[in-house]
Amino acid sequence: MNADVAVGNDLPPPAPEADTDGHQAPGDTVALLSGFVEDFGLAMDSGGLPRAAGRLFAWLLVCDPPEQPAAELVKALDSSTGGVSQNLRMLIHFKFVERVGKPGDRRAFYQVAPGAWDRVMAGQHADTIRFRELGEQGLALLAGAPPQRRARLEEMTDFYAFLEREMPELMRRYHDQKGTTDD
Repeated sequence: MNADVAVGNDLPPPAPEADTDGHQAPGDTVALLSGFVEDFGLAMDSGGLPRAAGRLFAWLLVCDPPEQPAAELVKALDSSTGGVSQNLRMLIHFKFVERVGKPGDRRAFYQVAPGAWDRVMAGQHADTIRFRELGEQGLALLAGAPPQRRARLEEMTDFYAFLEREMPELMRRYHDQKGTTDD
C-alpha cells in the first residue's frame, strides 16, 4: 500500500479554486480544512448520520462566505449534485442547516442554522428522558426480580435520570456564559 494514500479517505480534498464570490483559501489552509471536513464527516458517521452529511455540515461551519449555493457545495466537496441535495434535505430537516436567499440572486443558499447546537442538545435531552422512562418501564417489569438481574437496568436508569436533571442547568450556564437566551 502506498504510504501517501490516506486509508479510508476515498474522496479528494476540496478544490482550491476561488468560489463565485472570489473568496479563496491559501493552499495550506485548503489542505487543513479538507482534513477537518473529513474528520468531521467520520465523527458524524460514528454518531449515526451519513458521512457525506457530516462533511457537508463541516464545510458550512468553515467556508467563506458562510452561505453557499448547492453548486459551490458540490464543487468544494467534490460530491454529486444528488448527494449534496439529499444531505442538505436531511440537515435542513434536523435544523442544522437553513436555506436562505440573497437579494438579486435567484439561487438558494445554505448556511449553518443559528441555534443549531441548542437544537442538538434539546434532541439529546429528549432522548435522555426517553431512555430514563424506558429504564423505569423495565424496572417495573422486573419488580420481583433478584437485585443482580435489575442492577444493569438500575445503573442505566440512574445515569439517564442524572443527565435529565443536569442538562437544563448545563444549558443555562452555557447561555449565561455566552450572554444569550435559551428560548
